[in-house]
Order: sequence, then structure tokens, then C-alpha cells
Amino acid sequence: KSVKSGRFQEEDSQELGWKPTPDMYKGRRDYREERIFTIDPTTAKDLDDALHIKELPDGQIEIGVHIADVSHFITEGSHVDEEAARRTTTVYLVDRVIPMLPRPLCEIACSLNENVERLAFSCVWTMNRDGTLAKKKSKGGKKSKENDVWYGRSVIRSCARLDYATAQNIIDRKVATGESVDEADVKYWPKTRQPTGGHTIDAVAADVRIMHTVAMARRKLRFENGALALNGIKLTFQMEDDGKTPLLCEPYPLRDSNRLIEEYMLLANYLVAQRLITHAGGLALLRQHVPPLDQGLQNVIEIAKEQGFEIDGTDSKSLQESLSRMGRECNDKLLMQCITELMMTPMCPAEYIASGEFEQEEWSHFALNIPYYTHFTSPIRRYPDVIVHRLLQATLDGQVAVDAYPKDQEEIQATCSHCNDKRMASKKAQERSDRIFLCVFLKKNPLLSTLGVVVSIGDKAFTVFVPDLGVNGLVYLDDHVDLYDARVSKDKDSGKRTMLLLPKNGSSCSRLDIRVFEKLAVSCHCNEKPPIDVKLRIAGPWTENL
Repeated sequence: KSVKSGRFQEEDSQELGWKPTPDMYKGRRDYREERIFTIDPTTAKDLDDALHIKELPDGQIEIGVHIADVSHFITEGSHVDEEAARRTTTVYLVDRVIPMLPRPLCEIACSLNENVERLAFSCVWTMNRDGTLAKKKSKGGKKSKENDVWYGRSVIRSCARLDYATAQNIIDRKVATGESVDEADVKYWPKTRQPTGGHTIDAVAADVRIMHTVAMARRKLRFENGALALNGIKLTFQMEDDGKTPLLCEPYPLRDSNRLIEEYMLLANYLVAQRLITHAGGLALLRQHVPPLDQGLQNVIEIAKEQGFEIDGTDSKSLQESLSRMGRECNDKLLMQCITELMMTPMCPAEYIASGEFEQEEWSHFALNIPYYTHFTSPIRRYPDVIVHRLLQATLDGQVAVDAYPKDQEEIQATCSHCNDKRMASKKAQERSDRIFLCVFLKKNPLLSTLGVVVSIGDKAFTVFVPDLGVNGLVYLDDHVDLYDARVSKDKDSGKRTMLLLPKNGSSCSRLDIRVFEKLAVSCHCNEKPPIDVKLRIAGPWTENL
């Protein structure tokens, strides 16, 4: 009934004692004795992915990425599958989560919770410590051209549920530096997140630190090869006990522990895409990212040039090299942050595609600068990953299974188009939720004076980026008619505007020259009238000691 109504019944999400039956273990590789753990946001309940790392006798590293085996639980064409295919994504709003799957699945049976046996789909490969992938060795000991990768269904038992903060404390050696379990500072590694099943904090900490070392080497290689990173500011909220009122609002910190997980997920997704392309042909579901819009990118390039910085937007490699060089040469981190923020506007969203419906050169992922990519690592919250799991299993079962796959490439493309639409709608809903709760926070806690940076100028308003909140907003001249006379001038050749704000007689305001990247003091409030949004007003010129 809950599926047919379009809503999943709210259930108590405590562990219900579910575990796989012996029949479910058949044909699966057993990783229950491996030291496997998860690293997720502090409040996460749907744990998609777990990892293990093992040092091999020859000095190489084995990495295992274990993903919740959602496709085991969801039969294609079942009511749950149909509803998941309709939703396509979990929606994360500030005050609630709207799951793609029923909660007994996404928070219990599928979730890779600690100290319980769970079914997984694993991608296990061998790496070198410099971040490169190891090649398979033939019987004669010679290396082949193929990467040393194993894909398959498995059974695991995670020994610890780490969060990003705890993992970062381990990386920073704030904890687990030789002290006993009883001496370990619970401020840095809470008891509830410490390992179970006979595994020690020292062993898990050693794994995290090796993972970090190899991941950072891999990350360095990726950027040297032309990967592009444009990270906008994401707000995070701490709610009051009622779960509805924001108590604290601040930018979400991106740590090395986040980047650690990102590197191994990127690699697992890439390796699975490789397998699908070579064994599933045109059915392969890929994640495509096209280059940015030319005109929008050119505008940002010109703005940077006016500040004395050359940006080459020919491709992602030259773009990343330009931004890296600018980062080294630019002494103003805020300017760098603003250009990065502007650079995100002309970027096109990545989309899901069926490979057979596109030419091979169209499969590529611009930001990652790789020829193909997919999503394998989050099937609890993304429906395309469920399809990828089914296709991957078909390739492992053999060509007969691939030929018998129940959907052709046109049907997979239709599903991809629906997933793209729903993902964009979900993204807009999440962004709107952030904005509304930011407004609720500002209504009670207005910012009377904070730094704002002008990023564009119109005839009747100008756009300001507020770094402390990670938001852009319009400052309207009509809201300041009692304080300033505004003079807007436009360059005939470039079309660029500048603005001069002259204080009116009797006003205590200072004269303001409004140019792109000009710093101002602005106040941030909640709009008094609908629609709900952030209201920005000029508070005066910016001085560094404000």
C-alpha cells in the first residue's frame, strides 16, 4: 500500500536483527574477516559504501570498495522497483530525507551498518603507492595491459562506522597514536564509532592513514592529467531540538577525509564503466559531462583577464592548469574563490546516457578529463546505480545474460532521461530548502555587516557574493533611494557597466564605486514579504578590520 500511494510508511529505523540467510551467501566472495569500515557524514543512515585496504607482500596495495547490493533486494519490474524508478533519487532537504527506497531497505537491510553481515557488490583492485593502477600478471610473471580488478557479489561485515570528522582526526594523528583503547580520547574518536569484531583502533587507524596517503597520490595524478575541481560552498545546518528551527548555519567543511572517499569512489566508478563498455556494448549506462557553454566561459575569462590573470579554457586540462597557476600567483584567496564561483555558472550538468545512443567521443567526462565514467557506488539513493549493478552482473554471467537483458539501449536511454530530469528537480529542491532555512536563520540572527563581493552589475541592481554564507544575491538600487544617488555607466565597446553611488544630502553614507570584485560591507536579512529569500542591503565600504 505504501508503494502504491507514492509514500513509504515511516518505520522505526533501529536495527531489526535482519541478516542474510545461508542461501544468500552462495556464489559470493566472503570478506567477513577483512577489516572493512565505512566513512560517511555524521548523520548518515543509508550507508552505501564500505572500504578495505591491504598491503600485499610485493609492496602493492589492494583496495576493496564494497557497495550495498541493492539489486539483490529489488527484482526488476516489482512494485518497489517501479517506485524507485519513478523517484530515481533520494532527496536530502535540511529538515528531512525523502528516500528512494523503503526505509527498512535503505536504512537496514541494504545499509552497510557496523557489526552485522551484509550483502555487497564489490570492486577490488590492486594499486601502487604512487596512485597508479597495477596491471594483471600473466602466468609467466609478465604484466598484461589489463588492470588487476575483480568485480563480484560478496558478503561483508563492517567493523566500524566512522564519520568524516573522526577519519580526519585519525589522519591528523589527534587520536590512535599508540594509546590503549581506554586512553583514546572520545572527543576525537567516539566510543560508538570505534571498531568491533576483534579489530583494534590502531589497525583501523593505520588503514585510514595508508588509504589517505595513496588517495592523495591518486588525486595529485588526476589533477596533473587534467581533472578539474570547482567546489562551490555548501551550507550545513545544526537544528534545534524541534528539528525545524536552524540553530547554526555555516559552510560545510571539505576535509582530506572527504577527498579520501572521493578518490576511491571515482576509481571504482571508472573501473565499472570500463567493464560495461567492453562487455555490455551499447547498453552501458554512463555519466557524460559536456564542456562548458562557450559564451559564459569567455565572460569569466575576460573578467579574470581584467584582474591580470590569463585563463585558457581550451579544455579541462588547460582550465585546471590556469586555475592552479592563478591560485599560486594570486595573493587574494577571496578573488580566487569568486572566480571559481563564477566559473561554475557556464558549466553544464553531467547527465546519464546509454552509450549506444551516442558517439564514442560524446561519452567523455569533461570535469574528470576521462573518456568514460559511470555511477556504481550509491544504489541506495540513485536509481542509475541500480541499473549499473544489474548490467555489471549480466557481464559477469556472460554474453548470453547480456543479450537477454530485459531492456534495449533505447529503453535505457529513456530511463536515463527521466533520471536526469528528476536529479535536476531534486537539486533545485535541495538548493531551495537550503535557501529557505538560511532565511529562517537570518530572520532570528541577521548579519548586520559582513563581507560581500560584487560579481556582476546591471542597470537597477548588482549581484553580490557573500563568502560567509556561500550565496549570491541581488542588491537593488530601489532599496537605497533614500541614501544614494546612483549613476550607472556602460562601456560602448565591451558593454560592461560600472556604478557610482553618491550619498544624498543629509546621509552619513560614504561614496561607493561599484565594480566587479569590489568589496563591500552588506547586511543579510530575511525578506519581509514573499517570496522567502535572502535580502541584501549595503552596510557601507568594506574595511579589513570590520
